[in-house]
Amino acid sequence: MKKLHSPTLQSLSDLLFPRSCLGCNRYLNFYESTLCITCQIELPQTHFQNTRKNPVFNKLDLLFPIEAATAAFIFQKEGLVAHLIYDFKYKGNHQSGLLLTHYLTIALKESLLFREIEGIVPLPLHHTRKRKRGFNQAEIIGKVIAQKLKIPFYADGLIRLKKTKALAHIGDEDRWNEIKDAFVINSSYKRLPNHLLLVDDVITTGATLSACADALKKNSSLKLSIAALACRL
Repeated sequence: MKKLHSPTLQSLSDLLFPRSCLGCNRYLNFYESTLCITCQIELPQTHFQNTRKNPVFNKLDLLFPIEAATAAFIFQKEGLVAHLIYDFKYKGNHQSGLLLTHYLTIALKESLLFREIEGIVPLPLHHTRKRKRGFNQAEIIGKVIAQKLKIPFYADGLIRLKKTKALAHIGDEDRWNEIKDAFVINSSYKRLPNHLLLVDDVITTGATLSACADALKKNSSLKLSIAALACRL
């Protein structure tokens, strides 16, 4: 009996259970996932990975010393990227997050600025929030990048001590006060690599990343780079 290839199986599955594009709601072809090709082309990519002094680097470099920084997409409040990240972060649709992470991974792989990364650390959630949500989105992003680029991954390299308020819903000044001294290096690691990539989903004011940098920079020889799915400009 002739075996059906996976595209054929996917086509049959799509006939029975049609999948819709999260961007435009049209039915997806068997070779498409999450977004149709048209919506993927229209995603607002930054290409910041090609220039050291890009808007993300310039924002964060004012707050703490960094080697390089990038975000794969521009975050627009009612835009498709914001919708995908919300879908990933709050509805548990990992396919949305994995699609965006795919683009970030390619950007990092092709960039000369991130060639010397020796380890990847995700921005941590407080353990109670992680338990409630079921996952840490930054951990998923970082793990995928680490696997694809064959770089050591330190899922719990940083620990979040303080259960802060939802930072998206408070003002900039309160955000800085809320996040101060919220992180420490995991003491179970005797030594972390000299050049770490700190990974998050969205860069906004940089307050949370700055607090993480303060904890990591207690190792004075450490070099730090930043990568995120998206950034607010």
